[in-house]
Amino acid sequence: MSAPAWTNSTGARVALAALGVSIIVVGWTLANALRAEALPALPPSNVVSVEGIKRGPLVPPTDVEAAVDNDLFAADRNAPDVPYRMPGESRPDDKPVAEPMKPIVVGTVVATDGRSFALMQLGTDRPKLVHVGEKIGEWSVKAIGRGKVTIVAPTTGNRVDVTVPKTGT
Repeated sequence: MSAPAWTNSTGARVALAALGVSIIVVGWTLANALRAEALPALPPSNVVSVEGIKRGPLVPPTDVEAAVDNDLFAADRNAPDVPYRMPGESRPDDKPVAEPMKPIVVGTVVATDGRSFALMQLGTDRPKLVHVGEKIGEWSVKAIGRGKVTIVAPTTGNRVDVTVPKTGT
Protein backbone atom coordinates (compact mmCIF):
# COMPACT_ATOMS: atom_id res chain seq x y z
CA MET A 1 0.00 0.00 0.00
CA SER A 2 1.50 3.33 -1.04
CA ALA A 3 1.05 6.70 0.63
CA PRO A 4 -1.40 8.11 -1.94
CA ALA A 5 -3.58 4.99 -1.67
CA TRP A 6 -4.21 5.10 2.11
CA THR A 7 -4.65 8.89 2.16
CA ASN A 8 -7.67 8.61 -0.13
CA SER A 9 -9.90 7.46 2.76
CA THR A 10 -11.63 10.07 4.90
CA GLY A 11 -10.66 8.43 8.18
CA ALA A 12 -6.96 8.52 7.30
CA ARG A 13 -7.16 12.20 6.38
CA VAL A 14 -8.86 13.04 9.71
CA ALA A 15 -6.21 11.04 11.59
CA LEU A 16 -3.39 12.87 9.77
CA ALA A 17 -5.00 16.24 10.53
CA ALA A 18 -5.38 15.28 14.22
CA LEU A 19 -1.73 14.19 14.30
CA GLY A 20 -0.63 17.49 12.81
CA VAL A 21 -2.73 19.53 15.26
CA SER A 22 -1.46 17.51 18.23
CA ILE A 23 2.18 18.03 17.16
CA ILE A 24 1.57 21.80 16.97
CA VAL A 25 -0.16 21.84 20.41
CA VAL A 26 2.66 19.82 22.02
CA GLY A 27 5.28 22.15 20.53
CA TRP A 28 3.42 25.26 21.70
CA THR A 29 2.93 23.82 25.23
CA LEU A 30 6.58 22.82 25.48
CA ALA A 31 7.71 26.29 24.39
CA ASN A 32 5.48 27.95 27.03
CA ALA A 33 6.63 25.54 29.73
CA LEU A 34 10.32 26.20 29.10
CA ARG A 35 9.96 29.98 28.83
CA ALA A 36 10.15 31.62 32.28
CA GLU A 37 8.91 35.11 32.98
CA ALA A 38 11.11 37.43 35.01
CA LEU A 39 10.03 37.90 38.61
CA PRO A 40 9.03 41.43 39.59
CA ALA A 41 11.48 43.31 41.78
CA LEU A 42 10.14 43.73 45.33
CA PRO A 43 11.19 46.55 47.62
CA PRO A 44 13.29 45.42 50.60
CA SER A 45 11.18 44.85 53.69
CA ASN A 46 12.12 45.58 57.26
CA VAL A 47 10.77 43.17 59.84
CA VAL A 48 10.14 45.07 63.03
CA SER A 49 8.18 43.73 65.96
CA VAL A 50 7.27 45.04 69.36
CA GLU A 51 8.56 41.77 70.87
CA GLY A 52 12.07 42.57 69.67
CA ILE A 53 11.92 45.98 71.31
CA LYS A 54 10.57 44.66 74.63
CA ARG A 55 13.22 41.97 74.94
CA GLY A 56 16.43 42.98 76.67
CA PRO A 57 19.91 42.54 75.28
CA LEU A 58 20.86 39.04 74.24
CA VAL A 59 23.15 36.97 76.43
CA PRO A 60 26.64 36.89 74.92
CA PRO A 61 27.48 33.56 73.31
CA THR A 62 29.53 31.04 75.25
CA ASP A 63 33.19 30.84 74.26
CA VAL A 64 33.38 27.11 73.53
CA GLU A 65 36.97 27.22 72.27
CA ALA A 66 38.20 28.74 75.54
CA ALA A 67 36.41 26.02 77.48
CA VAL A 68 37.95 23.29 75.33
CA ASP A 69 41.44 24.81 75.51
CA ASN A 70 41.39 24.90 79.33
CA ASP A 71 42.65 21.83 81.14
CA LEU A 72 39.88 20.31 83.26
CA PHE A 73 42.34 19.09 85.84
CA ALA A 74 44.56 22.16 86.12
CA ALA A 75 45.60 23.07 89.68
CA ASP A 76 44.73 26.77 89.21
CA ARG A 77 41.19 26.02 87.99
CA ASN A 78 38.33 27.10 90.28
CA ALA A 79 34.53 27.14 90.24
CA PRO A 80 32.69 30.00 88.51
CA ASP A 81 31.23 32.80 90.60
CA VAL A 82 27.70 32.09 89.40
CA PRO A 83 26.59 28.46 88.98
CA TYR A 84 25.24 27.39 85.61
CA ARG A 85 21.45 27.21 85.32
CA MET A 86 19.36 25.54 82.67
CA PRO A 87 17.07 27.80 80.60
CA GLY A 88 13.92 28.52 82.59
CA GLU A 89 15.56 27.57 85.90
CA SER A 90 15.07 30.21 88.59
CA ARG A 91 17.86 31.95 90.43
CA PRO A 92 18.31 31.34 94.17
CA ASP A 93 17.57 35.01 94.91
CA ASP A 94 14.36 35.04 92.83
CA LYS A 95 11.18 35.54 94.80
CA PRO A 96 8.47 32.92 94.28
CA VAL A 97 5.69 34.12 92.01
CA ALA A 98 2.22 33.73 93.47
CA GLU A 99 -0.22 32.07 91.08
CA PRO A 100 -3.56 33.78 90.70
CA MET A 101 -6.67 32.09 92.07
CA LYS A 102 -7.75 29.13 89.92
CA PRO A 103 -11.27 29.12 88.51
CA ILE A 104 -13.74 26.31 89.16
CA VAL A 105 -15.23 24.35 86.27
CA VAL A 106 -19.01 24.13 86.61
CA GLY A 107 -19.48 22.16 83.39
CA THR A 108 -18.20 21.60 79.87
CA VAL A 109 -19.79 21.09 76.46
CA VAL A 110 -17.61 19.34 73.89
CA ALA A 111 -18.59 19.73 70.25
CA THR A 112 -17.13 17.83 67.30
CA ASP A 113 -16.82 20.98 65.18
CA GLY A 114 -14.37 22.69 67.58
CA ARG A 115 -16.93 25.03 69.16
CA SER A 116 -16.60 23.56 72.66
CA PHE A 117 -17.18 25.79 75.66
CA ALA A 118 -17.05 25.61 79.43
CA LEU A 119 -18.93 27.26 82.26
CA MET A 120 -16.35 28.48 84.78
CA GLN A 121 -16.52 30.50 87.98
CA LEU A 122 -13.71 32.56 89.45
CA GLY A 123 -14.08 32.99 93.21
CA THR A 124 -17.48 34.46 94.10
CA ASP A 125 -18.07 36.01 90.67
CA ARG A 126 -20.91 34.88 88.42
CA PRO A 127 -20.18 31.81 86.26
CA LYS A 128 -18.94 32.73 82.80
CA LEU A 129 -19.04 30.92 79.45
CA VAL A 130 -15.53 30.61 77.99
CA HIS A 131 -14.18 29.23 74.72
CA VAL A 132 -10.64 28.17 73.79
CA GLY A 133 -8.41 31.25 73.57
CA GLU A 134 -10.47 33.39 75.94
CA LYS A 135 -9.45 34.48 79.42
CA ILE A 136 -11.10 34.03 82.78
CA GLY A 137 -9.47 36.32 85.29
CA GLU A 138 -5.76 36.15 84.51
CA TRP A 139 -5.91 32.56 83.17
CA SER A 140 -6.02 31.71 79.45
CA VAL A 141 -8.13 28.77 78.29
CA LYS A 142 -6.04 26.45 76.08
CA ALA A 143 -8.20 23.31 75.73
CA ILE A 144 -11.66 22.09 76.68
CA GLY A 145 -12.37 18.40 77.11
CA ARG A 146 -15.12 16.32 78.65
CA GLY A 147 -15.26 17.47 82.29
CA LYS A 148 -11.83 19.12 82.06
CA VAL A 149 -10.42 22.51 81.06
CA THR A 150 -6.71 23.23 80.51
CA ILE A 151 -5.72 26.75 81.55
CA VAL A 152 -2.36 28.55 81.48
CA ALA A 153 -1.02 30.98 84.08
CA PRO A 154 0.03 34.32 82.58
CA THR A 155 3.12 34.90 84.73
CA THR A 156 4.70 31.44 84.95
CA GLY A 157 3.21 29.77 81.88
CA ASN A 158 2.26 26.71 83.95
CA ARG A 159 -0.48 24.54 82.47
CA VAL A 160 -3.18 23.39 84.88
CA ASP A 161 -5.99 20.93 84.23
CA VAL A 162 -9.11 21.94 86.15
CA THR A 163 -11.83 19.28 86.39
CA VAL A 164 -15.50 19.39 87.25
CA PRO A 165 -15.83 18.59 90.95
CA LYS A 166 -17.69 15.37 91.78
CA THR A 167 -21.01 15.97 93.50
CA GLY A 168 -22.45 13.53 96.01
CA THR A 169 -20.92 10.23 97.05
